[in-house]
Amino acid sequence: MGPFLDILLAVALLVALISGRVPMAAAFFAFILAVLLLERLPAREVLEYLGEPSLIAVLCLVVFSSVLGRLTWLRKLLFSRKPEPPGAIRRRFLGVAVLASAVMPNTAVVGALMGPAARNPRIEPRQLLLPLSYAALAGGMVTHFGTSASLITVGQAARLGVEIGFTDFFVPGLVTALAVYLLLLAVAPALMRAPGGLETRPEPELFHVEGRVLPGSPLVGKSLAENHLRSLGHFYVAELVRGEVLVSPVRPDEVLREGDVLIFVGDLRFIDELMAFPGLEVMEEVRQRSGLQVHHAVVAQNSTLVGRTLKSSNFRATFSASVFAIRRGDERLSGKLGEVELKAGDLLAVAGGSDFFAHPEVRSNFHIIAREGTPTTALSRREAVLATAIFAIFVFCAVFDLVGFALLTLLLVAGSLAFGLLDGRDFRALFPFDLMMALWGSLTLAALVTRAGFDGALAAGAVNLFGVSGTLGALVVIFLLAWLLTELLSNVAAAVTALPIALQIAALTGLPGEAAALMVAFGASASFLVPYGYQTHLMVMSPGNYRFADFLQLGSLVLLAYGAASVAMLWLLVAQAGWWGG
Repeated sequence: MGPFLDILLAVALLVALISGRVPMAAAFFAFILAVLLLERLPAREVLEYLGEPSLIAVLCLVVFSSVLGRLTWLRKLLFSRKPEPPGAIRRRFLGVAVLASAVMPNTAVVGALMGPAARNPRIEPRQLLLPLSYAALAGGMVTHFGTSASLITVGQAARLGVEIGFTDFFVPGLVTALAVYLLLLAVAPALMRAPGGLETRPEPELFHVEGRVLPGSPLVGKSLAENHLRSLGHFYVAELVRGEVLVSPVRPDEVLREGDVLIFVGDLRFIDELMAFPGLEVMEEVRQRSGLQVHHAVVAQNSTLVGRTLKSSNFRATFSASVFAIRRGDERLSGKLGEVELKAGDLLAVAGGSDFFAHPEVRSNFHIIAREGTPTTALSRREAVLATAIFAIFVFCAVFDLVGFALLTLLLVAGSLAFGLLDGRDFRALFPFDLMMALWGSLTLAALVTRAGFDGALAAGAVNLFGVSGTLGALVVIFLLAWLLTELLSNVAAAVTALPIALQIAALTGLPGEAAALMVAFGASASFLVPYGYQTHLMVMSPGNYRFADFLQLGSLVLLAYGAASVAMLWLLVAQAGWWGG
């Protein structure tokens, strides 16, 4: 009965995560609770996972990443002050992204570089944003702390008696990042070209905007055609909401009434076209209150807004701002904006005051796309010097392993609090509760798999099924296993789940345990095919106006280059150089 329960619990968790119907934190919490109630693992052991050093390190780096995202010197490295051809812009931009991601959390790097990419006058955003996400992900593999999956793999491997660190990641990680960088330079310009090849005329950002017909409006009693709402230059009427009735499509002879809500789709840069209609309420808060500005904010993956509507989340009161337009890639939204269920990656046009960025809830719920003339949360010069110095000391100590890594990340956050780079309110708002639950649940799942002996059975089955007999075949199977799990679950859950199986495969094939653990880290970070596979992909999806096909088209080539380079390098280091006694 015991093994059957273990299988049932693991399968139930996987189904809940893959379905997307259950919030990640809720699914992992329910799994942990079931494991404890059914006594599948000792309670003390499960509770001790909350104090796992690698878990603490990941959480601390996520909190500190908000400080890194506010450094202005990183953005200044991107583009030369002199005019440059598009090729030079790409080389510099992606090169900075790769190097920065080697020592900084890639969400912080992408968050900091999205704004400069979106407003560069010489190259369209879609040519830079998705390559930025891929470059940041590959660059994170250069060090053992570049991605959360690598960090958790290092920590769990040490618990299982396999020690890996900076020197193990550096050579294969650098070669893999270089392979992805060169591939992006070679193929991204052609694959990410705007439809019709109009590279000098980038696609407009098509938002869904809501307009309400006010009482006494001159629009009342006239059709859309008579009000000239069918011949707009940069917008079109997609839907009409009348009470509880949704009218779509809207006929030209549809007569407007008081209280009708018109859903427009169009280029937000020309919002004045709608605001010019008397009696049509669009961005009314901006009209009436001076000092309000428009901010573009991407809903973060761990945002409390995910799965909720603007109305149910009480957005206006929570953030002291209002949303007047929403964009979700190339997907068509339906109904009133306040009743649209938000998803991670949604791009919101927010009307708020100059203090919007200072609101404690903003940093933990959004990735802000800084634009020209938009206030930012940039650190002052003194704060930037302090933050850079603290982080440089952290990187130096991490590379040379001078202090235990978990303690080092705690000191990093403590230094930020001591010097005022973060305050207690920031810490509470930025603390990644969902990620903590995912890490805790993943560690519990790995323990359950190992305790029940599933790792050995799965490893033997994979070796027999694929006829693996040498180190190269073992590396390929481990990579594919970790990659498949990361596409289905998350990078952290994939790393923790695949690691014990990979070590069993290594024992059966003669592959050194260090190489197997490294292969798990590389495979768990190989999420390139779908926009929902990695949080930086969601960050760039709407700002870059990408479709699912764009991820498949470019991501499949990146996956091949990334996988081939990482597998080949680890095989060479084992078979030819004998780094780990292969």
